[in-house]
Amino acid sequence: MQSIEELAYYFVHRITQAQVGLEARINSAMQAIPQLLEKGWTLIEIKERLDQFAANYPQIVMNVYHIDEIMAKQEPPNNLMQPDIFYYHNALREVSMPTRIVKDPETGQLVRKSEPFYLEMKKRFSMQDLLNYWYSQMGITPTDHMVRQDEGKFKYILGNYTLDEVLFAIDASRAIRKEKSLKLLRNAFELDKYVEDGREAIRAKQNTHKMQGINREFKKEFENGTTNYYH
Repeated sequence: MQSIEELAYYFVHRITQAQVGLEARINSAMQAIPQLLEKGWTLIEIKERLDQFAANYPQIVMNVYHIDEIMAKQEPPNNLMQPDIFYYHNALREVSMPTRIVKDPETGQLVRKSEPFYLEMKKRFSMQDLLNYWYSQMGITPTDHMVRQDEGKFKYILGNYTLDEVLFAIDASRAIRKEKSLKLLRNAFELDKYVEDGREAIRAKQNTHKMQGINREFKKEFENGTTNYYH
């Protein structure tokens, strides 16, 4: 699926195989799909879930009108983030660009360029995202066998620590070991030694955010002042 419109047509014509009220059904789907994308779904994942429902319930799907009748109670797959949690690690956030000095292409003068401040949580951070972050920070080029092993390790680790704590522990281990001229970690279980350092970093960031009054989400806005719910 390449677009919301294409998926809306697919839902009405291929999934429900509707024969009447096509325009209204398509318009309804086109309004619902962006809300699913906001929750962290991708177009491909939505299509796969619709296909699965149609295969499992071929009689029921013929009577479905709204896409939410299938999707409303389902959560995006492989999401390590929990709803309504304010995360502190940058890998879990969408933030505005800091003010920067750039050269005006017309005048050649240096000017300050800024954008309205926003701070939002990402809608999804998957196990693959976590593994990619771990490998990039530790300078590891993983093999398929290593990925399978590390996925199991991180599932265990996440049973004991929060996602924020794990990410900050990765950062802490990298900084501390570089400072001591030690090799970077290769065994994820060794992150346990750096969790408290990660927690200290979280507490410091919490205090900073509280002092700055940004210990909550600030939604991105369009130029006309409306809230941006689509990424």
